[in-house]
Amino acid sequence: MRKLNILKAIVDFVWIMSWIILPIIIIVSIAMLFIDLPIKTTLTINDSELTPHSTYDKYALPIGIVYLGLFIYILFFFRKLLVNFRNQLIFDVANEELLDKIGNLIMLNAIIYVIINFIIQVINGKLSIGIGYGPFLSLLGLGLFFKVLAEVFKMGRTYKEENDLMI
Repeated sequence: MRKLNILKAIVDFVWIMSWIILPIIIIVSIAMLFIDLPIKTTLTINDSELTPHSTYDKYALPIGIVYLGLFIYILFFFRKLLVNFRNQLIFDVANEELLDKIGNLIMLNAIIYVIINFIIQVINGKLSIGIGYGPFLSLLGLGLFFKVLAEVFKMGRTYKEENDLMI
């Protein structure tokens, strides 16, 4: 249980910091998009600089905010899952649903990541296709892992119910 408590503390810290950072990012993005600032401002995402005067940037920033919002939503479900584990509700239908939702949302986040990365590459005129290991594959693999884990928990619940019926 000690490892679970450490994980819960880390997730809670990231949860709190995300809620502090999200409004700041939204305010800065709105200021960059709609207010004509006398200072040339840029925002750096994935080693690419975005300027508020580009048409593509007006699409990339809101999609980036959705990406971060989805990450916070994933953390919300993950925190609920950890609370269930702490309360020793292991093979429960709620955990299966939480794991499945987390997996779906992480895979959606992977797709959004690809879209954002594509827009940024088009902005910088550096459109390229890389073959290899990257954040997209990591997120996709993590999402699929949570989906598989949901199925394992479903099987475990079934076995537990069968075991409880035996005398």
